[in-house]
Order: sequence, then C-alpha cells, then structure tokens
Amino acid sequence: MTTARERSLDGASWDALLGSEDGDLLQSWLWGEFKQRHGWATERVLIDGASGTAMAQILFRKRGPFTVAYLPRGPVLGPGDTLAADLLSGIDAACTARRAILLVIEPHQPLPPSWLKQAGAFAPGPASFQTSRTVKVDLVDDAALLAQMRKDTRYNITYAMRKGVTVEHVPVNAVNLDAFYGLLGETAQRNGFGIHSRAYYEDFLDCFGDQAVLLFSHAQGTLTAGLIAARVGDEARSMYAGSAGAHRGRGDAALLRFVAMQWARELGCSRYDLGGIAPAAPSGASGAVPGSDLEGVDKFKTGFGGTIVAYPQPVERRYRPRIAWLVRHVNARFRTAPGQELPSDTQPG
Repeated sequence: MTTARERSLDGASWDALLGSEDGDLLQSWLWGEFKQRHGWATERVLIDGASGTAMAQILFRKRGPFTVAYLPRGPVLGPGDTLAADLLSGIDAACTARRAILLVIEPHQPLPPSWLKQAGAFAPGPASFQTSRTVKVDLVDDAALLAQMRKDTRYNITYAMRKGVTVEHVPVNAVNLDAFYGLLGETAQRNGFGIHSRAYYEDFLDCFGDQAVLLFSHAQGTLTAGLIAARVGDEARSMYAGSAGAHRGRGDAALLRFVAMQWARELGCSRYDLGGIAPAAPSGASGAVPGSDLEGVDKFKTGFGGTIVAYPQPVERRYRPRIAWLVRHVNARFRTAPGQELPSDTQPG
C-alpha cells in the first residue's frame, strides 16, 4: 500500500522539482508569484509517495464572495494512478478553502483515468484559455538546428545575418520596456488581438529575473523586433513578441527565435517551446484550421522543425453547480465549448 503525504516547499525547491518532473512553466512558482501581482491568488498542492511525486498549482480569481479556480497546464503526475486520489483530494481541499465555484483544468498531459471514470466528477470544459497546440524544438547544436528547419526558415535566418541584422540581449529598464511595449502594441493593432498593460510585461521580467531574457533585433541601427523568453527546468519558451510593420520580411523574426534557442541552450535547456500555433484542422485534413487567426503563425513556427504537441481538452470540476451554471450564463468565456466532450484517452498506467 502506498502511503502519501502532503508537504510544502519554497519557491526554488518547487521549481527544481517541477523541472525534474518535466512540468510546464505555467505550473512554476515563478508564474504563480507573477500572477499574484495581477489579481490572482495561488495555492499549491504537493503529494509525496513511494511511487513518486504529484504537484498542482491552482490560481484563484475572486467573484464576489466566491472564486473561480484555474489549473493551467497541470497537474504534474507521473505514470500510473497511485497518487491521483491524494492529489485530487488536495486540490479539492484548496478549492473548498477558497470557496471555488468551479475549477477549470487545462491539462499538460492526459488526466488520470480514475478521475475521469468517477461519475459526475468532471464535465467538459470551456474553450482553451491557452493555445491548444505548440511546437517544441530539441536544442541540438547550431548546425543541426538549422538542418532540421524548413528551407525557407533556414534561408530567412541566414539572409538576415548576411544583411547585417543583429540580435542582442538588452537590460530590463524603462527605455527598453517602452520600446518593447511599442512593438507589441503595433503588432496587436496590425493583427487584431489584445495585450496587457505595460506593467504586466515588466512584472513578468522582474519575477523571472535571470530565468528570462529580453531580446531586440536591429537592422541598420533601427529596432525591428523584440521577444521575451523564459525557462523553467529543461525547457524554455517564447512568451511575448512584437515587430515593426515597416521592417518585416527580412528574416528578423526567425533570427530572433534562433538566438533565443541559443540562449536557452546555454542555460542548459534541452527543449524550446515556440509558443502557440493554430488548432488542428478537422479529421482527415492536415495542418492548421484554414482561415484561423493563427494560420500564419502556424506556418512560421512549424518552419523551425521540431515536434507539434497537442494538449488535452479542458475539463471542469463544479463545486457549486447552480452558481457555476450562472457563471456560464453570464460569462460566455466559461460556456462549454461546442462539441467538447470528456477525454476518452487516458494516462497510460
């Protein structure tokens, strides 16, 4: 019989353990600390047992006297189902203490079979808050990195180098933050998406410290693009990026990602997550959904080679079903996504 116990860790130890368990950046202590600066509360559940470790970081947002709970890209749970019951009990206790109406889980991996087999324990969730697919690249040496890229991506990088485009790691200060936010705002306006306040990106860089980097590309002395990347454990990720519309098409964006991969590799990372790409096309087709907002992003990021990773669909656990119904009625973002069903694929035992 496995005896499990719940324990707590400091931030550095949590993130070290998360990295050793191949957990996601959104389950990191640093991410939780960052989100606390922007209206969220954080609870962490850590279960130790003879068979391994299980972890979950839950974010809570106030809704009157209650909260809405969110578990992004988690939980972290090894093969098998032995700690699943204890972990779910810990998650339920945290949600009950915080008076959660509901919990939305966007899994990093398939959820434990024992969770999904409980009648009424989970319901299909809303549409993903995070992107449902991404591209992850193994951080081999430069020659191998270039060799695995699509021909046009490789050409764009070498073309940018020949034309004198430079990429530099810049200090995080007011001037550079203003410049980055300007690039981000221009990109958002050009592509029709929303962005956070300037303070949001400043706080992100402050929380992640030397585990994040701000990169700028310049062409003939003119700022052309910027990127913020961060790492936890063996994996780094493109988090936020923007570019100047007047200077697009010269390979700056591709070179920027290439340098970000080099930065991650120097820190000891073995993988680089290029960030979200478009949802998958309907069954029987290939690539991204035609006409998707992310279709161009899909083409750009898949050009680096690597592996496309598709995440399981969100699920929802309802602690106060009547109030949860009201939340879905008032806020369309929490309504069950059309065609969404509980996952049928389960974690391998």
